[in-house]
Amino acid sequence: MSEHFIDVFSLSLAFSLIGLNVYMTTRVLNITDIACDASVTLGGCSYGALLVFGVNPLLAVGVAMCLGMFAGFLTSSLITNIGIEPVMASIITMAALQTFILKLSAVHYIIQKSSGSFLTSLPAIDNALMVSGIVFICALLVYRILSSEFGLAMRVYGDGEIISESLGISTGKVLRIGLGIANALAAIAGALIAQVSGKFGPATGNGSLVFGMAAVIIGQKAISPQNFKGAVIACFVGSFAYKAVMEVATFSGLDVKLGSEYQNVITAIVLVLLIALMHDARRKTTR
Repeated sequence: MSEHFIDVFSLSLAFSLIGLNVYMTTRVLNITDIACDASVTLGGCSYGALLVFGVNPLLAVGVAMCLGMFAGFLTSSLITNIGIEPVMASIITMAALQTFILKLSAVHYIIQKSSGSFLTSLPAIDNALMVSGIVFICALLVYRILSSEFGLAMRVYGDGEIISESLGISTGKVLRIGLGIANALAAIAGALIAQVSGKFGPATGNGSLVFGMAAVIIGQKAISPQNFKGAVIACFVGSFAYKAVMEVATFSGLDVKLGSEYQNVITAIVLVLLIALMHDARRKTTR
């Protein structure tokens, strides 16, 4: 039982990186990048496939990060060089990545034929330490980037591309690096999720965008961040709150009693109630 809760803690940390991805794209760059799910899946599948062939886990995380960054570069290139709308550009990116994801997922049969799962060979506490270290480094880097001059350029871009160009900011460079970092975070999250859960496949990143948006909304409702440090912390608070409530629903057997086909309905109801409670608590504290 204790190992189960340690794994929930590790997964909450991993999913918080998806919250950071959503925060950077929707709140800082002010664009809708729905390729988050594909980046998470790409990161998880590439990480798992590399570990099948004995690659060092940290190196595999680095490869997953680079692949996620490539996905962000691809989306930004479609937006800046061809003039495609962000949503359409991210859809095209998702379609392009799907082939690679399916090829990487095919490696999963090796795990099924092996004597044990290489992804869960580490004890739960070691997984938690590994995830905590990587997530801490990522959160620190994101905070430093957002607090830098480049972070200011990203905020100006989010206020309007015309304003950015009038101030001499290279909008293409800002968007390319911004989306690259955001999708790299999503891919790292996918790799860590694969490590903790012990499996990977085409469904690894399903629902990641919804989770990330929920983490951002819940976190900001809960603590009302006034700066980037607070915004980064809010992503972690939202991730842990959402994951904790979903774990309670699962632990109570609610999903089993109603049936797996009601899982999405349960998720939606939990999300609405949690946001409502956070909003009510914030309103009471500001009176």
